[in-house]
Amino acid sequence: MAEDAQPIFDFEKEFDRARWYRSDLDTGTGWTKRSEKPGEFALWSKTFPENEFPIVCVYQFRNMPIPYKKNADVIGSHDMEKRKVWDKAFEGLTPQAVYPDGAFTYHIARRMPWPISDRDWILHRAPFKEIEWFGKSALILTSQDVSSTSTFVPPKKYIRASNGGNFIVVMPEDENPETTSRCFGWSSNNFNGWLPNSGIEFLIAKQTVTSFIEFRESIIDGYNKYFKE
Repeated sequence: MAEDAQPIFDFEKEFDRARWYRSDLDTGTGWTKRSEKPGEFALWSKTFPENEFPIVCVYQFRNMPIPYKKNADVIGSHDMEKRKVWDKAFEGLTPQAVYPDGAFTYHIARRMPWPISDRDWILHRAPFKEIEWFGKSALILTSQDVSSTSTFVPPKKYIRASNGGNFIVVMPEDENPETTSRCFGWSSNNFNGWLPNSGIEFLIAKQTVTSFIEFRESIIDGYNKYFKE
């Protein structure tokens, strides 16, 4: 496994950004709800034309039958061999480096709908941190793009996308908080390469809905296979 120097990121800056997007979603201004399955999943998208990464998707997983700290263990695991078994939403999943504090870098890819080529990223994932999230105790995981410093050569079928940062907040669910949990997440990417001339936000949001519905179910499967006591 690679021994690259560990990337350094400003956690407080990322945390402030996470809180800002949650507050902006609460206003409802400019956000479009792209999908909802009441009690399980919802996803919204919004375009910020002035941003380097203009299209933002925000999602919620609800009523996951996993204690919230175990949920964080599943999502934050750097065991990619096991993740390749339980994760049906993403592929690639090749580890690059694991650091003493539990952070790691890895290759991850996402299938895209025809005629768009599949995309991939090299991400650095920080370990979960305990936070207060709008009055609730929670854990937050942040990810950043490190493609520019990676020497990993991915399969040629992928086009390298750029990631503007991700976060996932995991917390106990309101009902049955000892045994169920919820997630609130944010994702923003520039997909690069060829894309249609119009309808980009709709297209990206549609594919993100598919990926994250699969990811919710995959997390539950991973917990049941490898993390449930």
